[in-house]
Amino acid sequence: MKTRLIFLVMLIVCISCGTNNKPVSDAQKEKIKGEVKEVVNTFYKGCEEVNFDMIIGLNLNSPDFVMQSNGKFYNYKESADALKSAFSALINQEDTIIDENYAVLDNSTVLYTANSKWLMNFKDGHSILQDPWAMQYLFKKIDNKWKVISMNESGREKIVKSKEPSKELNQVELMKQFLGSWKCDFGNDTTGLWEAKLFGTGIEGYWKYGTKGKILYEMKQLWGYDKKIDKYFEANLGKGEDIEILETWFISNNKYIVIPYSDIANPDNPSFKIEGEFKSPNVFAQTWIINGKPRKPDTYTRIK
Repeated sequence: MKTRLIFLVMLIVCISCGTNNKPVSDAQKEKIKGEVKEVVNTFYKGCEEVNFDMIIGLNLNSPDFVMQSNGKFYNYKESADALKSAFSALINQEDTIIDENYAVLDNSTVLYTANSKWLMNFKDGHSILQDPWAMQYLFKKIDNKWKVISMNESGREKIVKSKEPSKELNQVELMKQFLGSWKCDFGNDTTGLWEAKLFGTGIEGYWKYGTKGKILYEMKQLWGYDKKIDKYFEANLGKGEDIEILETWFISNNKYIVIPYSDIANPDNPSFKIEGEFKSPNVFAQTWIINGKPRKPDTYTRIK
């Protein structure tokens, strides 16, 4: 009886597996490829036109969704936030598909792969070339619609057109707003003090913070101007730490951006970003944005 029961269970499993994995005929494969190709074409059109709504609707809004881009993993919300941030800085994108392949795994699953290159044209005048750029998308048919449930992108990026120096913003003069001594209260009796002095077209800085008269951290800085890209490079050296290189520039007369030098080829999706604003000649505030999530702003007040 036990042997018969085991045989019956195995038979049911085999029948079930056979039902879910029926061979897909060549005609069915071509039909499925055609359906997925329409979705892929919509995706490319959305990328070229930097149309966020056109693209985000193609991804499955589910905890199971995952995106990997050049070594970083994102869930659905994180990928949507990163895409919206990136698109807000772009004019358009130009894609060249070198080759592509549609692998029909079953009647509801397709693996799409492509070798490509992309030219990203930014609103501030610079362009980035992604070449080569490999893409792998896993499509699943859910509620009679093809959705992306997993995506992987990776490749090499380089700046092919630098931002032209602004005729309206004088970066050297605007940076002088930082000159002086500043204080920031972080709470819990912790205070930061920062001093910036002029050195040629650059700035020497000294930053420290502590609590109850005890210094907890110190850092020296040197900011230098590069007229070719009309931006400042900032070298920070904290006690007991490796050197840190940042890129800083004003986007208006009172607002500025800071990103890591390591993200210079990917300025719109950096590992972290600082957005700062001078509220007055004696007050400025800056917000750290890490993985697309802003922290509470830090406010600095001039003390001399």
